[in-house]
Amino acid sequence: MSFVITQAPDKSIRYENYEIPEPQNDEVLVKFLASPVNPLDLLVIKGAYPVRPKFTHSSDPILGYEGVGEIIKCGTNITRFQPGDLVIPSAFGVGTWRSYAALNESLLTKIDSPNDLVFAALLRMAIAPAYFLVEEIRTLKPGEFIIQNAGTSTVAQYVTQFAATRGWSVTSVIRNRSPDGTKRITTALLAAGAKKVFDEDELERRALELRKKLKIVLALDSVYGDSGSLLKSALSDGGTFVHLGFLGGSGGEMKLGPQDLFGRRITLRGFRGSDHMAARSPEEQANLLNHWVAMFNRNELRLPALGLSLVKVNADQTNGTAALDAVRKAQEGSIGHRKQILLLK
Repeated sequence: MSFVITQAPDKSIRYENYEIPEPQNDEVLVKFLASPVNPLDLLVIKGAYPVRPKFTHSSDPILGYEGVGEIIKCGTNITRFQPGDLVIPSAFGVGTWRSYAALNESLLTKIDSPNDLVFAALLRMAIAPAYFLVEEIRTLKPGEFIIQNAGTSTVAQYVTQFAATRGWSVTSVIRNRSPDGTKRITTALLAAGAKKVFDEDELERRALELRKKLKIVLALDSVYGDSGSLLKSALSDGGTFVHLGFLGGSGGEMKLGPQDLFGRRITLRGFRGSDHMAARSPEEQANLLNHWVAMFNRNELRLPALGLSLVKVNADQTNGTAALDAVRKAQEGSIGHRKQILLLK
């Protein structure tokens, strides 16, 4: 038996058991091993993301847009893969919140084996965008800073790691929390390579001071609204502001004054990591993914310092409590929330 997580017409999330599928001639049977619950998945559940799930079970869309799996069986026409290969989706909407899937080979990319499979499960939606944000938006000069909000997010932690390989400095902004919580998170982020850490209250008090004191030339906004406005306030004249997410909800507003563009000459950019990846050929994409795996295996990249929440999900859990609870926790988005990773058994 295997399991699948779908979204019912009433928007509720369902966990169901089903028979392991048989691959057709142009398909491979994939056993998914680890699948994250990403902010993008939550947008899909809300109906707020333009790319919809590609597969259904009992007419309901199968959820999960990222993960890592193993090829179990190949159809008669398959030449690119063989049983035992590790693969990740090459497109959004494949449906990784299930234990087995029969998929066309064009939907998958083979990768080298990392020392920890969880790293492979983060490649597309955490590691790839972090790399592109550091390498393909703006080249920093010595003494210049990147500032980013959602400092405890997986993407932000990998931005810090990739920036460190360049010798670049990162200031991470975190949400307001208790003094003890702020101290613990600050210590962890500084130990992981961030040069400075502020909560949003402190950034609001010191934004103008930081703009004058630090040369902050690149601002990475994953939150939008008031939090994004704070980053803009701290950005130096001539800096680049990049919007990449709506962790604070898409209903907020960012204030843009007449001096931001004309007087301060700020450049505003929207960012989608998928666009940067799609600009590369399939071979180039695979080479880049394996480059990151090699870096991880050499300890040049690490799993996020603040950790992940690993949730074991078994097909014999008929009610799927562990899996559904993981999705609900992600939807709550409470302060201190860790990324949920479904480990599929």
